[in-house]
Amino acid sequence: MTRAQVIGAGGHAKVVIAAMQASGIDVIAVWDDDPARAGQAVLGVKVQGPIAAAASLGALPTVLAIGDNRTRAQLANSLSLQWLTVVHPRAWVHEAARIDPGAVVCAGAVVQPGCVIGAHAIVNTSASVDHDCIVGEFVHLGPGVNLCGGVFVDTGALVGVGACARPNTRIGAWSTVGAGSVIIEPVAAGVIAVGCPARPRHD
Repeated sequence: MTRAQVIGAGGHAKVVIAAMQASGIDVIAVWDDDPARAGQAVLGVKVQGPIAAAASLGALPTVLAIGDNRTRAQLANSLSLQWLTVVHPRAWVHEAARIDPGAVVCAGAVVQPGCVIGAHAIVNTSASVDHDCIVGEFVHLGPGVNLCGGVFVDTGALVGVGACARPNTRIGAWSTVGAGSVIIEPVAAGVIAVGCPARPRHD
């Protein structure tokens, strides 16, 4: 049985730890910088002290169980740890898809042939990624997202719950697509796009 640890003790950590436990991974520690969480438990796993101490357990495979993309990226780039890929046993990932280190594919998700799921990306519950999609590093596809074939989601983008994208569209780096939005045209980098069809929001 693989032994591993998790960074982050919030709500997303529950989903990640559940996927790990369902996969037969023995989660032995959870690390979080919030002192109020120290000593508590997430699905039976004790929350330890600050994240900086995670290396104290040696070369233990580690998962970043933090939903915020920028925080995940900052930690991945600052910590020298061995990153573990997690695929829930009730997800379906074709053998011709590639899942990079640190990525998490949650229960009910589908990843079709020719897809690439980048390092530390999240394919959340029941998201569907059709053929030949590229999902970049630190992307978060929310629950129920549907990407048609050939969609490119650039680094750090967040695609909100239930959003969908037509074939061969592009979602720019560090952009946000609102929940339930329909992407029929490219989404520029760094914008917030909402609606049907999705358009940049101007506050």
